[in-house]
Amino acid sequence: MFELLSGRGIGNCPSSYAFIYLFNTFTILGTNPPSDAGPLYYIWSAFLNTFCIIFSPFLCTVGFIMKYMQSTITTMQFLSGIQAGTNVLGIPPKCLTLAFSLKRMRSIEPLLDVMDARYTDPEDVALIRQAAIMGNRLVFGFGMTYLTYMLLTITPPLISGNVPLSIWIPFLDENQSTLHHLMQVVMDLFLMFFLLFHQVVNDSYGTVYIYVIRTHLRLLIRRVERLCVNGEKSVEDNMAELVDCVTTHQQILSLLTIIEPIISVTMFTQFLIIAIILCVTMVNMFIFADLSTQIASTFYFMCVLMQTSPCCYFATELKADSERLPLAIFHCRWMDQDQRFRKVIIYFMHRAQSPIELMAMKLFPINVATNISLAKFSFTLFTFIKEMGVGQDARE
Repeated sequence: MFELLSGRGIGNCPSSYAFIYLFNTFTILGTNPPSDAGPLYYIWSAFLNTFCIIFSPFLCTVGFIMKYMQSTITTMQFLSGIQAGTNVLGIPPKCLTLAFSLKRMRSIEPLLDVMDARYTDPEDVALIRQAAIMGNRLVFGFGMTYLTYMLLTITPPLISGNVPLSIWIPFLDENQSTLHHLMQVVMDLFLMFFLLFHQVVNDSYGTVYIYVIRTHLRLLIRRVERLCVNGEKSVEDNMAELVDCVTTHQQILSLLTIIEPIISVTMFTQFLIIAIILCVTMVNMFIFADLSTQIASTFYFMCVLMQTSPCCYFATELKADSERLPLAIFHCRWMDQDQRFRKVIIYFMHRAQSPIELMAMKLFPINVATNISLAKFSFTLFTFIKEMGVGQDARE
C-alpha cells in the first residue's frame, strides 16, 4: 500500500488509483462496505457513525458547557472545546452528503479509464501516474496533519491527569472513581480519533478529485497544442484527432457535473464555520492559552486552514488551466486545414471559452480569494474582540 505514496515498485497506473486511500478510509469508517462485508461490519458501521455523526455534536457541546458552568474547566479549556466543537457541528452534513454520494463518486472511474486509454506518449502516461500517486499522498498528508494535532491536544491533559475532551456521557463522572476516569479517557480518545478520521475524508476528497480532473485538462491542452504538428498525418487523421479532443473536453465537463454538487455542499458548510473557528482559536491562542495550548492551537489553526486551502488552491488552478484551453485551440495550426476542421475548431473554441469555476451552493466561488477573505474576516473579528476588552474582562 505504501508504494502508492513513494511511487517505487509500481509501474504505470490509471487515474482511478488516486482514490484508493480515500475509499479505503471510507471502508474503515463503515460507509463503503467491501464486497464480502458481513453482519459485524454493518454493526460496526451503525455504532461508529451513530456515535460520531449523530451524537458527537450534542455530546461535545453539552459536555463543555456543563463543565464550564460548574467551574471544573478554565476559560482556556472551554475555548479549546468551543473551537473543536464548532468544527464538529459541520461533520454531520458533510458526512451524510458523502455517504449518500459514494456511488456517484465511484461512477467517474470507468470514464477516467476511457480517458486514460487515449494517452500513450511517455510524458502523458507519467502525468497520469503522478496524479494517481498524488491523490493518495494528499489523503495521507491530511491524515498525518490531523493526527499531529490530536497528539498535541491530548498529551498535556493526559500528563496532568485530566481527560482530553470532557464529552458528556450519561451516568459517567470522571471525578467519581478511577474506573470512571479511565472510561471517560477511552471514550474521549475514541471519539476524537474517528472524528478526525471523518474529517480526513471530508476535507481531502474534493482536493483529490479536482487534482485528477485538472490533470486530464492539462493533458487535453497538451493534445490541442500538438494538433496538426505532425506533417505525416492526413487531413482525416487531424480531423479525427480534433473530434476526439472535443469529446475529451465534454467528458471532463461530465466529470465536473458529477462531482461539483458534492463539493459544493461540503465546502459551503465548511465556509460557514471556518471564520468563527479561526476567530475563537486566535482569541484562545493570544489571550488565554498557556504554551502547550498555544502549540496545539497553532496546529489546529493550520488544520482548519487546511480544510479549505488545498481544495481552493486546486480549484483556482483548474480555472486557470481552463482559461488556457481556448488559447491553445486558437494557436494550433488550423489555418492549413480544410473547412470542416475550421468549423469544428470554432465550435470547440466557443465551448471552451466558459472558464471552469466551482461554486459553493452557487453563492460564492471556491478559490483562493474566497479562502483569504474568510481568513481576513476572522482576523477582523479577533481585532474587534480584543479592542472591546472582552479577553481582559474574562480573565478578571
